[in-house]
Amino acid sequence: MAAPKASVRLELVQLSSVLIRHAAPAVADLRKDIIKFGWMFIRNEDIMIKNASYVLVAQFIAAFDTPLKIILQAYSSLLKAHQVESRFLVRQALDILLPVLPVRLGQQASEPPAAGAAALPAWVLLAKRILVDNSASLAHTTHVYQLIAGHPAIFFPFRMHFASNLVGVLQKMCLTHSATSETRTLALDIMDLFLAWHEMLEGHGGGDANHNLVAASAEGDANRSSDEGVGERSTSGSSLAAPDLLLPESRRETIVGLLLRMLCLVFDFALKTNLGPRALDLLQRYLDSTKWQPMHLRLTFFERSIQQIEAQGMNQQLVLHILTVLSTVTSQMQPVWFEEYFGVLAAIIRKCIVVDNGQVQKIVASMLRQLYEQAAENERLGSSPAAGDLRSHVETLVNKNLQDGTNTFGTLLILHSIG
Repeated sequence: MAAPKASVRLELVQLSSVLIRHAAPAVADLRKDIIKFGWMFIRNEDIMIKNASYVLVAQFIAAFDTPLKIILQAYSSLLKAHQVESRFLVRQALDILLPVLPVRLGQQASEPPAAGAAALPAWVLLAKRILVDNSASLAHTTHVYQLIAGHPAIFFPFRMHFASNLVGVLQKMCLTHSATSETRTLALDIMDLFLAWHEMLEGHGGGDANHNLVAASAEGDANRSSDEGVGERSTSGSSLAAPDLLLPESRRETIVGLLLRMLCLVFDFALKTNLGPRALDLLQRYLDSTKWQPMHLRLTFFERSIQQIEAQGMNQQLVLHILTVLSTVTSQMQPVWFEEYFGVLAAIIRKCIVVDNGQVQKIVASMLRQLYEQAAENERLGSSPAAGDLRSHVETLVNKNLQDGTNTFGTLLILHSIG
């Protein structure tokens, strides 16, 4: 009898997965045959059949008690599977398998911990090792990063073992020539992950033993990390330092800097995908002055962007986009920042104020109100040449527009904002 075709094998494997997912008790008596069937096709040369079989095995592990050796081998193989053509099956299998690993494997460590270190569960250590061993190749690790970003609660107790690696890979995902919509989406997922972890950390309140253990582990990780610029503050409870170790100012500045570079310099990302609004929302959340210490941001990216846009004839869509990002930044800044960058902000506004677009004019008017208010509250700033030049320019433009009857809407907005 001829062997079944590849398409038939694939259908049989997928049918078995469906049976376990929706009717596991009905096939419980056949579980030995099912796992043998699935394991047999894991060795198949057809990559689709192979990874569909991993989905079957993952469904089996989720439904039935399974020998530890099989669980670890399946999980390890999935972490190493990076073929693009069947990545969705690998991710599906991992998403099924991961939630049951803490139950199936518990806190079993795959190797003895170093002196003074807490033992990592085998499934955590395997994921960490894949990221470290393949750090030069994003193609080999994308699915692992997606796994971590997709399961924040499961990886939360071990967040400090991944934090430095996660931040370190963001630039490669966002800004290199090989960056794609998929990698940039993943970068935003990781940025979202840090905020989710931070909220979970605040929700813990720092009282339980597990939280204290994580904080102690975090301290050691932070001391080893090259990107941690803020040391642990002296506190009576070690758990209180954990939020600063997860998102210290230096790490937050790195993430905000990447968001600004994507939003201000990669116009295809910002305007031609649905990722721009999401990146802008993340920027707002990372700058939120009600939750974080004020950040002292430079305006280099905005100056470069406006220069590029000016060279292209002040495209209205681009001007609106840049001003939207800039207004998001200015809404979270402190008076000392406005004093330092007043001249730069005024120069940007002077270039954009002539753009005859209602949405642009609304943002320009709002930012003018900010600058006028800052100048009114700061005597030194109010008497500075930069403030005087801005007032003179605005008054001249308003008078000209009123005389010529041009840009009436924008002129009225400006008068209302500075009146």
